[in-house]
Amino acid sequence: MSNRLSVRTNRLTSVVSLLTCSSQMSKKIKMIRKSTLLLISIGLLVSATIQAQTVNLVGNKAATYIDEHELPARQMDLVRAALSEEWPANITATTQAWSGSGLRSGKFAGYIDHYSLNDTKDNYIYSKPYMQVNLHAVSRYQRAEDIVRLEQLYKERVGIENRFANTDQLRGERDVRWARSPSFFDNIEQLAEDRVDFLLIDKAMADEINLLLKSVGETPIYVSKTPVIIVNVSLAMNRNHADSEAVIVAFDKGIKRLKADGKYAALIKQDLNRESLLDRRIYNNMLVKW
Repeated sequence: MSNRLSVRTNRLTSVVSLLTCSSQMSKKIKMIRKSTLLLISIGLLVSATIQAQTVNLVGNKAATYIDEHELPARQMDLVRAALSEEWPANITATTQAWSGSGLRSGKFAGYIDHYSLNDTKDNYIYSKPYMQVNLHAVSRYQRAEDIVRLEQLYKERVGIENRFANTDQLRGERDVRWARSPSFFDNIEQLAEDRVDFLLIDKAMADEINLLLKSVGETPIYVSKTPVIIVNVSLAMNRNHADSEAVIVAFDKGIKRLKADGKYAALIKQDLNRESLLDRRIYNNMLVKW
């Protein structure tokens, strides 16, 4: 009788243990489910935060700097890299008319190509200059090498891109007769067709056209030894954008980081031991006439 009671007691203990374990397992499963749901919620929150932090910027098209259709766009690449750690940037390359409209409507929070040739505006916050555009006099004539001031081009017809000519500082310049062009291609074409004797162009773009000319056995253009005008380029953010100050701070920090680790020079393509960034297919007819 005692043995039977002991067996029943052991069985009952086993059942209780099983029920206890089952209860504990059920609690663990519930905890795992709750943890999984919490992780999913956190993931969605992080994703939403990242999406919210994407900043929409704009820039006026400029060959090799700001462009579309997978053409070289080193300035856009530089801005994206500088902001990549904190503010993923969506940059649109467009015309001055469309960029202005987009900035006024709030479609774009800022623009990546503020030139120091233009006055600053109270409704924008500006980064430290992150690029320099050195405008040099260039020509087929060697005397271009000795030009250091605009006054030396007095009454000369000088080709220049609209992005520089239509600025606050150069718009009123009367000593030079500007031959304005909408793009770098149109500007250099004026020289190729002898419509002007001189151009005022970005030294980096003079290097690009000379790489192209050398590649087809043509004589490079002469470039002034010193810049005639130095243009600082900054990122500008609309003050009405909630995170404008944070974006500027992150951008300045990002540019400093890129310069420190050597990526800045690579992004801006400062090494000229390479082919020209200019698309030869676009310049073929011009090169034939050169």
